[in-house]
Amino acid sequence: FQIIMRKTKIESLKTRHYLLLAGLEVFYRQGVTRSTVQEIAQEAGVTRGALYWHFENKEALFEELFKYTFQSIMPENFEGQTIDDAWAFLRSHLLQIFHNIVTDDLHRKFCNVLNLKCEHNPHNETITALARKYHEMFLQHISNIMNLCYQQNKLPANIDLDLATIYLESQFIGLMRLWIFYPERFDLLETAERSIDATLATLQTSAFLLKSSS
Repeated sequence: FQIIMRKTKIESLKTRHYLLLAGLEVFYRQGVTRSTVQEIAQEAGVTRGALYWHFENKEALFEELFKYTFQSIMPENFEGQTIDDAWAFLRSHLLQIFHNIVTDDLHRKFCNVLNLKCEHNPHNETITALARKYHEMFLQHISNIMNLCYQQNKLPANIDLDLATIYLESQFIGLMRLWIFYPERFDLLETAERSIDATLATLQTSAFLLKSSS
């Protein structure tokens, strides 16, 4: 009986995973608003009832995709105090996100969906609210790391930390969105490494990011 239950659970997890991949594929192909539960079920090769067994609706599936991709961006066990060198961690962390986008099809397509296929309209408010929620979580994550960098004296003592964090976030998000819109324009991994190093150097040296003496 236990073996049967274990098999059933494994099959259920597989079906759930197939549905996530199918949902991503449909969202990527035709946009979130125009995608339907029936199309996602067909893409996964299951009935609509099977989809509803795992997800209440399309929005619930979309949020699960967020959780799935964000696990690699923001590990659940992240605790700033356990990082000995926050500056080195910040650099490798940002580079790893770009690496995931380039090398992992799921991350690349999901990033594409968020930036190009997640329409902002009155019929899509739940989806756009989810996108905003996770975007804010990511920005807070970066802000936490920046704060730790400051505490470890990796940044100038008189830096405007809020401005510096906004500057870093804008450089990171801007490069990502530029590549999503024009992937043929440049090699993302090579450009990301040089861009991140230039951004980090600016954070440590630019007088424009220091607090105003007034």
